[in-house]
Amino acid sequence: MVVMLRPPKRTIQIFVTIAFFCFVSFLATDCKRSVESFPKAKDGILSISGNILESGSILPLEGEWEISEGFGSKQKLGTIQVPGFWETSEFPNFKGNAFGTATYKLKVTGLTPGEYAIKFHEIHNAYRVYIDGKLALEFGKPSSDPKEEVRKIGKPIIHFPIGEKDTTLEITLEISNWFEGVGGIRRTPELGMFSTIAAADKTRRNLDFLTFGALLFFGFSSFFFYLLTKEESSSLYLSSVCAILALRILFTEEHYIFEIFPNFPPILEFRIDLGSLFVLAAVFLSYIRSLFPNEFKTLAFRVFLVPNWIAFGIFWFLQGDPLELLVEAYLYYMIALILVVFVVMIRAILHKRTGSFVFLASCLLLLIGALNDTLSRLGLIPTPFIVPYTFLLFIAFQSLLISIRYRSLLKFTDILNQELQIKFRAISASVQEAILVSDISGKILFWNEGAVKIFGWKGEEILDSPLEKILPERNRNKHRNGVRRYFTSKRRRKTPKPIEMIGLRKDDTEFSLELSLTDWMVEKDHYIGIIIRDVTQRKNLEFQRDNALNLLQSDLHTAEKLQKSMFPNPHSKDWPFLWTVKYLPMGPIGGDLYDIRKTGNGYWRFFIADATGHGTQAALLTMAIKADYDALKESESEPGIILEQLNERILPMFKTLNSLFTAFVLDWDPKTGNVQYASGGHPEQVILSKNSKISLPKTGPILGLKTAAKFNTKSFHFEDPFRLFLFSDGAFEVFDKSLMQLYGEERFHSYLQENLYTPIQEILDSHLQSLYRFRQSQDLTDDLTLLAVSLGEGA
Repeated sequence: MVVMLRPPKRTIQIFVTIAFFCFVSFLATDCKRSVESFPKAKDGILSISGNILESGSILPLEGEWEISEGFGSKQKLGTIQVPGFWETSEFPNFKGNAFGTATYKLKVTGLTPGEYAIKFHEIHNAYRVYIDGKLALEFGKPSSDPKEEVRKIGKPIIHFPIGEKDTTLEITLEISNWFEGVGGIRRTPELGMFSTIAAADKTRRNLDFLTFGALLFFGFSSFFFYLLTKEESSSLYLSSVCAILALRILFTEEHYIFEIFPNFPPILEFRIDLGSLFVLAAVFLSYIRSLFPNEFKTLAFRVFLVPNWIAFGIFWFLQGDPLELLVEAYLYYMIALILVVFVVMIRAILHKRTGSFVFLASCLLLLIGALNDTLSRLGLIPTPFIVPYTFLLFIAFQSLLISIRYRSLLKFTDILNQELQIKFRAISASVQEAILVSDISGKILFWNEGAVKIFGWKGEEILDSPLEKILPERNRNKHRNGVRRYFTSKRRRKTPKPIEMIGLRKDDTEFSLELSLTDWMVEKDHYIGIIIRDVTQRKNLEFQRDNALNLLQSDLHTAEKLQKSMFPNPHSKDWPFLWTVKYLPMGPIGGDLYDIRKTGNGYWRFFIADATGHGTQAALLTMAIKADYDALKESESEPGIILEQLNERILPMFKTLNSLFTAFVLDWDPKTGNVQYASGGHPEQVILSKNSKISLPKTGPILGLKTAAKFNTKSFHFEDPFRLFLFSDGAFEVFDKSLMQLYGEERFHSYLQENLYTPIQEILDSHLQSLYRFRQSQDLTDDLTLLAVSLGEGA
């Protein structure tokens, strides 16, 4: 392959330089031949000597032709330059007017007897040819009526004899133009011996077909190269450029499309011919962008690409003068585009981008062809179109460029592969895990130092051995079946979970291991990568952890039973009143505490406390609170005194632990209906009677905060039965799922008041369900205690 036989960089530069100057020398020689001294027509007469044509020359019929308005008019207006357009003449009826009809005449004298031929090029827009007054050709259908004109494109050849008696040739052209933006003879007709004209035409066709085939070859080669690599998008764009250029050979110059499809619409041919230039520019821009993305930035690329496509869209709807204006404007666009391309090339060369020198040389060739064709199309110069040939050289240079880029890519890939191998071996040697690589059959191909430390085998001892060697005998069949299922499964996981199993060391000792595996393909070969960790120590730690967790779970279960045994049970004995409770700690044990007992003076005392925090720490605090509270159970002091004594007892321990708690105490005298309470920073508890709702706000600070704290005692008297609701803040400080809205104390109080006559057990159950619905979950974020008592109604 060419890409594998890339010559040194210096050799490529020399080759490109020689090729470029050879082509420029060829153009200079060709131009010298094209401007070879030929006689020109003067006042409608062209005098020649016969030996000019007999020597094999082809005579351009340029110079001054007679012109008259319309068809068949015998009144001569004067002479007009050929090639040229009548709208640029000074004749009043033609000046500035591209549309109309005219008759061109030319007499050629000095011919010798023989078989002659004339090849016509581009004449706008349809015409008839008369030789010595006889109709020799009607190309299209010229007409004085715009609706009847039939446009035709091509380069016909007519041949005719010249006798010995008459050596003068009279050529008459009747031309009509109702479509093109300019009218007249755009390209000079050529006169020569029939054999010479035919030979030149054949040579031209052969060259065109050779170019067409070469473009197809380069195009298909580039396209297949893209399909093989999928890395060089420039190959895809280059194949598109080749395809467009091959298409243009059919539609430009000789217009072969009409030979292949005689009834092909001329208007469509014209549109494809010109429109392909817009597409070619867009594809070429994309090609440059793919070659040098760092030099041709995205913004600049879009600035040129978008107007090109807009002009392409407008082009299909224009004709006549507007179309010519668009083509002229596009000329300036092409000039700007060429300047940008060369700026990109210079930047690429300065940055030493791969193939930039080759591309610059090819662009110079392309510039020559593009400028020639653009100026020729506008009638500014009478040269033939050479873009297909300059582009053929351009494409040949691009093949060399892509070969250079591909070899550079291969070299970069090789270097990168070597670096990756070095890094992989360095990393694999430094890690503690065993890293193995095997083929799909299970043969070990790679074995790192970590594997040596874990299993004991050295690399030379284990390489090419089956993977089963590192597993106990009893597990080998299971392993083989598992690998087979993994590779035959159509729904294989992209990232398989680590697998735990038993491994076998060289000394036949077994140990616990964890392996992770992956697989990949190189061409058609399948490989498996395995990372193995010795998890024996982890397994031992997990065993110890599990034992510790089980022991902790058992201790928590015991603590849960112990904590619940501290609380009174509404069903454990005959109470003189009806009461119920909902106690929901966040874990097995919680930081809420409640108590109901009868004092020595016959009062019933209700107590609730809430320690800061959750879980085990808070539960231990409640046990301490309960112990100190039980020490005061015989006290007949009022609730405020009880809280002061409790604060004094527990403050030394809580101050050390930096912990606090709220508490609420209420005494009810069943004989008199008097109620006394005190609250140490606790949420407002609620009493509901037949006629009123009473909130019981705090009467002192949080307990455990400061010494000598004072707690006021407040009193109420109830004649009628009432309901007492005691609760921790977990009964209402509940956020919704989005943590944006709080259930709130006010909503909770309203809920209790709305359910004044509902059985107290139903109130607690329905409130709990209401919290679950509000939170959209049964997971609460705090310990919850909710106690309801019906007092004065009897048990």
